[in-house]
Amino acid sequence: MTLLALLQARNEARYLPGWLENVAAAVDGIIAIDDGSDDETASLLSAHPKVVKLISNPSGGGWNERGNHMALIKAARAHGGDWVLAIDADERLEQGFAARRSHLLEEAYARGIEAYTLQLRELWGSRGQYRSDGIWGGKARYRLFRNRPEHTKFDPRPLHRYWMPLEIVSRLATVGAHLDVNLYHLRMIRAEDRAARHARYQALDPEERFQRQGYGYLVDEAGIAFRPVPPGRDFLPVNDPAAAD
Repeated sequence: MTLLALLQARNEARYLPGWLENVAAAVDGIIAIDDGSDDETASLLSAHPKVVKLISNPSGGGWNERGNHMALIKAARAHGGDWVLAIDADERLEQGFAARRSHLLEEAYARGIEAYTLQLRELWGSRGQYRSDGIWGGKARYRLFRNRPEHTKFDPRPLHRYWMPLEIVSRLATVGAHLDVNLYHLRMIRAEDRAARHARYQALDPEERFQRQGYGYLVDEAGIAFRPVPPGRDFLPVNDPAAAD
């Protein structure tokens, strides 16, 4: 069972060294898109031995999330990816996933599971704690799914879309499951990054058509509460400079 990581990246040189160290140990290969970067994104990706395919988009283009997703999935199929893991440059898998990966996929076949959610933990203020109040404590995302060539229908939305094919989405009640694995998000650690993320989504979706709760919550600290990253469920690398506060 081959597991490939999928990455779309534009100007992510700040996050990529830690991402590559974190993700490479957990997958058989990496399919990546350099989406018109003008920093070291392309060189960092092309130099890594686990990157089996690097797609280059021209600079100056708009953000085409759906086009990037489709290109990555198509490339993963060409490279024999039975399962794919969609993970952004500013995200990190908890350290135990790599050791559990083979067992988890074998169990998925045995149970008829085709897609898993991972628990999204929004790190806030430091790498040692995540936000837990309100919607923050219950965020989970379908990021690990089977990559079957007969599945040909995909989410038409331009933002906040399902990565997995609609043939899986339509059957999530029977083929979807939650995986007790934390996916840590680093881009909310610093206040300036939170503000930049809020501004970016407001620009991409000014009428808030593609996210029901809108984007104001990204910078709203009312009722803020935290939980510590559990012992033994931290992420590598331990000295990741992108996770510094």
